Amino acid sequence: MKTNLKLLAGGVAGLLTALGLIVGFAFWASSGADTSRAEARETEAPVATIPSPELEMPMTNTHRDPVVAPLPVAEEAPARDPYAPTLAEGRLRVRRLVVASGVSGHEPTGADDVFEVGAQRRVYAFVEAVNETGEDVAVEVTFEPASGESVGHVSLDIPAGTPRWRTWAFTRHVYTTGRWHAVVRHPDGREIARRAFDVVD
Repeated sequence: MKTNLKLLAGGVAGLLTALGLIVGFAFWASSGADTSRAEARETEAPVATIPSPELEMPMTNTHRDPVVAPLPVAEEAPARDPYAPTLAEGRLRVRRLVVASGVSGHEPTGADDVFEVGAQRRVYAFVEAVNETGEDVAVEVTFEPASGESVGHVSLDIPAGTPRWRTWAFTRHVYTTGRWHAVVRHPDGREIARRAFDVVD
């Protein structure tokens, strides 16, 4: 009986020893695996990379000042020619009124806006007219100073139905200096053309 108990105790002790070895091995194995996993985690941890300067996007200033368009420069209206003729519309009208020192070949010669006193014997008013009426019309041409009496008072006939009629009047009595006007009037007194000219010393 005692012998059997000893054998049983020895078997139990051996079993416990074997069990302790197994548990110890398992603990050692698990510790080694954890260490490996820890090492693996440390090895596999991401490594911070420094970006290459060549790949960096340049910093740009996205703020732009507004572009202000220049204001348009207003063009000045050309000054009116003080000597430009004033021509009225109508069936009887003057297309051209020129002040000149002569006429040749039915065209004015020495056309000008300024004349010297005594430099020419005559001052002419050359008239190119249109008469779309059905009758002849006699217009009157005068030379009028800024002050004083007008001179000339020449009657010029414009035939009926003429699309272009060239004629002229003249005076020898432009003696005073200053602004003058050559004026063409209809027989009823209406002014149909006027042109300025100056007389100087």
